[in-house]
Amino acid sequence: MPENRIYNSLLALPLFLGMSRNDLQQAAGQTRFDFRKASKGETIVAEGELCTHLYFLLDGEVMVKTESADHSYSIDEKIQAPETFQSERIFGLYPYFTHTYTALHDCSLLCIAKQDVMKLATLFDIFRINLLNLISTQSQKHSLRTLQTPPKSLEERITRFFEANCVSPTGEKTIHIKMRRIAEEVNDSRLNVSRALNRLQSQGLIQLFRERIHIQALEKLTNSKG
Repeated sequence: MPENRIYNSLLALPLFLGMSRNDLQQAAGQTRFDFRKASKGETIVAEGELCTHLYFLLDGEVMVKTESADHSYSIDEKIQAPETFQSERIFGLYPYFTHTYTALHDCSLLCIAKQDVMKLATLFDIFRINLLNLISTQSQKHSLRTLQTPPKSLEERITRFFEANCVSPTGEKTIHIKMRRIAEEVNDSRLNVSRALNRLQSQGLIQLFRERIHIQALEKLTNSKG
């Protein structure tokens, strides 16, 4: 990528918001900025991999796969640049990735090792504040989920389950799951779940396939009343 485009891509990322081009040039001179390419179909990071670097998607599109703890269902969703891969995982009690990121097309990435992240946080107040904001926001989003208004219908319970397990609250999703497992998650019968899903399909909010549900736009589903 040309230098100007690289800097523009970096400045669009949450961790570099508020930094100037001079700041970025200074940061690149005092820490290691590892620019990489990922080919179509290449796994960039995998679930369970130790998070030793921050990964920034500068250009391209990736597929993010999230699997349940027992691997009985999974969710695929597309993420476009600019994006950061699980920045909250570089510190803390469990510093491992919980998603698998695979390049859908040729992608450009920036990788910064943990020790260089700490150095950047020491050198630049704005970087340190941005990092704290990212981690705090992630924590607050999780805690706010417990304060949501309880769903009033089975369709809303199903939608809440989908939303809670997705990385992004918007965009296209494909959920690989059996009807029986959805019924267990929402504490209802398989028949009632089937009827609710068919109602959502009739509204054009989802598409049903064998052991697979496609959502064209999750935000449309969550904004519907079910």
